[in-house]
Amino acid sequence: MFKDKEKSAVGTAIPATESDNNTTESIIDISEKIKSYSENMTEILKSFCETLKLTDRGKNIVSIFLVTEPVGNQVYMRVAARVTYENGYTKDIDIGCDSGIAVVYDIARSLVYS
Repeated sequence: MFKDKEKSAVGTAIPATESDNNTTESIIDISEKIKSYSENMTEILKSFCETLKLTDRGKNIVSIFLVTEPVGNQVYMRVAARVTYENGYTKDIDIGCDSGIAVVYDIARSLVYS
């Protein structure tokens, strides 16, 4: 057998490991790609707030921002979008585990059916 290869698994004829296999580098590349596709919820909420201000239902909205609060024993966090109106009223809309488009949908649905 060669020094840089181990014995193959029985019956597969494929080496178990090879010295030129650099898995650490490929894991880093994948994590960087995942980071580049993540959505900026703060920017989405800010932009959506400005859009809602142009509508009849949203003309009294002052701001929409991200709020995280501990739940129970503080192991879990509740994620919400806090909508603040001109009269001081605030409304929290649950957006935990939502994608950017789901956040837009949940907030719009909440404003229409509230």
